Amino acid sequence: MNSVIIAVDIGTTSAKVLAVVSTGQVVAQRQVFYSTRYPLPAYAEQDADEILAAVIASLKNIATQVDLSKVLGIVFSSAMHSVLAVNEQGEALTPLITWADTRSSAEARQIRSSAIALELQHQTGTPVHPMSPLCKLMWMRESEPEVFKSAYKFISVKEFVWYHLTGEFSVDYSIASATGLFNIHKLQWHKPALKMAGITEQSLSAPVPVEHQAGITNPDLSGYRHVPLMIGASDGCLAQLGSDAMQPGILTVTLGTSGAVRRSATRQLHDPSGRLFNYLLTGDTTVAGGATNNGTAVMDWFIKAFATENLATVVADVCTNIPAGSDGLLALPFLQGERAPVYDPHARGVFFNVSMQHTRQHFARALLESICYELKWIAESVEFVCGVSDKVVVSGGITHFPGWLQMLANVYNRTLIVSSGHDASAMGAACLAFQTLQVPFKMTGHVHAVFKPDAGQVQYYEAGYRKFRELYQAVHKLF
Repeated sequence: MNSVIIAVDIGTTSAKVLAVVSTGQVVAQRQVFYSTRYPLPAYAEQDADEILAAVIASLKNIATQVDLSKVLGIVFSSAMHSVLAVNEQGEALTPLITWADTRSSAEARQIRSSAIALELQHQTGTPVHPMSPLCKLMWMRESEPEVFKSAYKFISVKEFVWYHLTGEFSVDYSIASATGLFNIHKLQWHKPALKMAGITEQSLSAPVPVEHQAGITNPDLSGYRHVPLMIGASDGCLAQLGSDAMQPGILTVTLGTSGAVRRSATRQLHDPSGRLFNYLLTGDTTVAGGATNNGTAVMDWFIKAFATENLATVVADVCTNIPAGSDGLLALPFLQGERAPVYDPHARGVFFNVSMQHTRQHFARALLESICYELKWIAESVEFVCGVSDKVVVSGGITHFPGWLQMLANVYNRTLIVSSGHDASAMGAACLAFQTLQVPFKMTGHVHAVFKPDAGQVQYYEAGYRKFRELYQAVHKLF
């Protein structure tokens, strides 16, 4: 077996672990799922200990599949924007508040209506939105003052896992750049943001480069004691790397539980309208783009509430039997509020123009189309700032649904290149680790499929997209 890197992606719904060799093949993999709780409206919480257990269980399983003497390192990718309070022993004092949580809407609105909002976004790279740990901490300070005062540190899920594997409170520049608390130009905590949150640098982990390494101290992983851990980066930035899309002219679309549209750059790409994030991959590489809260999570909701089939069956059924445009039925998919480009945490789902002819299948197709419309809206915002892209690469859960991919190609009116079925963020983490260790790495099987727009359907979607944006503008003040 060639040299092996084990890539751990701590995602929203599961921990995914890949063992990748230097020739690009995945030789072992494991995925362990965990739950998200919604105890109150606008809340989205997870159990950090459950996620830690999923990571450890996955690594134990991988150890039975590969020769650990060949493993050069373990590297991490993680979802962004999470936060929890911990004590000095790293024990959770609160649930993990995820990116989808919008309880801090009032705090976000307070910042966005101030004169400093755009400057704060320019310095930290993070749009002002309830997803931001900055807003979450402002909420915690006001709503849970005793817990806030007693906390030793406020950390993300990745920092929680890292601490319990290494004994270090460290955060990589990439995850830090998505907190709203980190100055991406100076690579240090941003004092004006810390003041707004009511914390000091000592309340946060030490920022470190994405190449930072440490040893394993957790006794549950004693078989890995000789294997160095590399802290890695955020899932969004690593998805760009794992999609082989680091050239400036490539636009990437990732759609899973949530979604994002991204471009890479060697500098911050300033958007005067404040629609784009600028997150760090490495010290000299930025990934700019916009994210949606509402990906496959919206379809999971629909199936749980209204269908008996699985998502693959529903997508295949509606793409075969319901015409483009859903016979006039139009949806807004904002069940969890929305990030780019509107940054409206109060937005919600809407079905519009319902008639007696519409069936459950029509409602399903209208939701699928609405998610594609939202991704197009974000893409237009990204390209307005970054310039028109000459290539569009798609990754994430959507790659398992050919009918939905064809729909997205028709809505975009662009050819889509679908990357390999392996998790793009985990593959990006593996690539980062091989590069850091100066081991030649070749990403294999990158192009999985190509979807070209159907000219006969493009016209329906051009009209539908215009109505989609008009519908949001007409109703957004009523949310």
